[in-house]
Amino acid sequence: MTLQCEDGESVLKKTIAAVFFTLKVRHISKVYVTDRRIVIKNRKNEYIKISFDHIHEITVEDQYRLCIRCNTPQRFFTEREEYTRLYLHGLKKKEGGVIAPLEDAKWPDAWRRYLNSLVKKYQTAVAKKKREMQNQEEELLFIEGIQRRPNGLDPFAIVKTKEKVHVWFDDNELNVCTVYATSDHLLVKIKSSDYLVVPYSVIYNSGPEGKDRFCITFSFSQEIEGFSSPLLKMYIKRIPEPGEEYPAKVQERWMEGWQEFFNQVTSAFKAHKGAISHDEMLEMLVEMKHSPTKYSLSNYAKQGWDRACGLAVDRFGGMDDLYLFQTFLLKEYEDMKNRGVAEPDPARQEAYMGSEMAYNAILAYINQHTRSR
Repeated sequence: MTLQCEDGESVLKKTIAAVFFTLKVRHISKVYVTDRRIVIKNRKNEYIKISFDHIHEITVEDQYRLCIRCNTPQRFFTEREEYTRLYLHGLKKKEGGVIAPLEDAKWPDAWRRYLNSLVKKYQTAVAKKKREMQNQEEELLFIEGIQRRPNGLDPFAIVKTKEKVHVWFDDNELNVCTVYATSDHLLVKIKSSDYLVVPYSVIYNSGPEGKDRFCITFSFSQEIEGFSSPLLKMYIKRIPEPGEEYPAKVQERWMEGWQEFFNQVTSAFKAHKGAISHDEMLEMLVEMKHSPTKYSLSNYAKQGWDRACGLAVDRFGGMDDLYLFQTFLLKEYEDMKNRGVAEPDPARQEAYMGSEMAYNAILAYINQHTRSR
């Protein structure tokens, strides 16, 4: 067998089935079930690999079809479209080697019970591991601080962004400084041979402060040479270009760009233990409404994005069951996708597409942050 298993993974069962995600095209495929995932291989040697992490539910539909519903939209085989549902229909060989659909209701029901037992066992083990990780005591692996030094960028530093901005440390204004954002720290050039190095590991929080300043809060007081007292915050302020159009919108996107950047670079230093709290989830849903992705869409698609985020916040506000919330999101995602296909009006099509994209982003976030690490 050509299926490559991961370390410790074993194949438990296999079968041949008609696999499809649209009613028009069905693929005769080999289906392998391991203790961690389902692997499907069609006659073109294209694969679908569905980890038990990605399975939301397994049901029987129309008596003969086994339906595997994923918790995030995925591309199956080489399809360009994303789907959440995958269907399997049993096959049998007739005389002369002809393959025909198996019209036996026992087949999908037996596979439903078998797969559900494996998924439940796997996900129970993951949940147990999450609880163990949550109960572990935090271990402080390093303590870094802000440094003042005479040299600037290291020879091999990778600069992600560079900008001249107004800089403050608490109430100490440094006027205009060049700020370099590298892969592991901010470098603030005060003047020639005078630099401040701010490691991302010391950043506790970041976000807009008022209308024009971006605030970076440190996780503990920073003793820095040349400053009379310990410092708790750093502020940066954009320098407008002469004669620029729509300054308020440019300022808003500047703030969002820095916020997204700091979310990315500080994520490695945050304690992700494979679980997400109700408050964290609600905060993410509110932030998702202002995601930079939205601003690359058309006006109608933005309206669809906002509608989806607003509906998600309203529904989650009174709900504690994440499984039921995911069921709601999947239903809305599928509904927006179907409406977009059937809608003749281009403006409404774009609005449905915006909603579909927002639900996809929310589902991807949930899936990423609820796994065991």
